[in-house]
Amino acid sequence: MTRKILFEKTIPAREYTSLILHREEIIRVIDLEGKQVADLVALSATDKGEKLSCVYSNILNGTWKLTKGHTLYSNRARPMLSIIEDKVGLHYSGGGFCSEEINFLRFKVCNTRNCAENLTLAFKSHGIRREDFDFDCCFNIFMNLTFQSDGSMKLQEPLSKSGDYVDLKAEMDCVIAISNCPQDRNPCNAFNPTPLQIKVLSDAP
Repeated sequence: MTRKILFEKTIPAREYTSLILHREEIIRVIDLEGKQVADLVALSATDKGEKLSCVYSNILNGTWKLTKGHTLYSNRARPMLSIIEDKVGLHYSGGGFCSEEINFLRFKVCNTRNCAENLTLAFKSHGIRREDFDFDCCFNIFMNLTFQSDGSMKLQEPLSKSGDYVDLKAEMDCVIAISNCPQDRNPCNAFNPTPLQIKVLSDAP
């Protein structure tokens, strides 16, 4: 199927963007060079109190390995985004994003670029403040953070290769913010943040 491109943008390494995604529109998140994480947060465009919930999405899908065929639900248990294509198959749906505070605790460094700040800046033009979104409403696209049989968590380099992408179809009008994760002190982005590209697509003629 040939889809109409409504919008496209390259997000430089460590940077961010935001947009309104209308119902039935598709956002494609493309890893241009490979091994790069996109932190995506979604809120309802009509009620910022309704937002993506990773916890509800995992429970309602019966798995934490969310991929093609699964639905991302809101904190009111309503369908928000459907994963209609996935060229990687492994992302992290436990919620969370890097911040100044957590970077200091882990790496003893100050004034670092981080996803919490990126997302806050991305949402600013939509009147959405830092207190309006939380760790549960962040879907970590391409992140390779897995749960081990002993209960531990293992962070490894993403499996995504150059050109790999994920398509998310809006089930309601959403405000989307994306942080092109700037983390360079662990394997999250293979220690080397690189650009992402997003496209908004439509099946409508």
